[in-house]
Amino acid sequence: MEKERIAHEEEEKERAERMKKIKEQFTDPNSQWEKDKTDIQNEAMRENAKEKAKVEAAAKEASELETKSEAVPKEAKADSKVEAKADSKPAAKAQ
Repeated sequence: MEKERIAHEEEEKERAERMKKIKEQFTDPNSQWEKDKTDIQNEAMRENAKEKAKVEAAAKEASELETKSEAVPKEAKADSKVEAKADSKPAAKAQ
């Protein structure tokens, strides 16, 4: 009878140890899901910030080019008219 009790206690110990190992291996996945979720959100925010910075840089560059092109055409228009008139006269004389 004593041997049966000892054998039964050992079986219970082994079961408890197996259950403990199983619980350690298969921890609650919710904490990992939450961690992964925040990592993905942070990465998405970083990508959005990079895209926004690129768009702003392109817009700034475009506005700088626009302001430069607005200043140049007034002078260029006057010069181009003079050049166009000068070019057209020799062509007319050559004919």
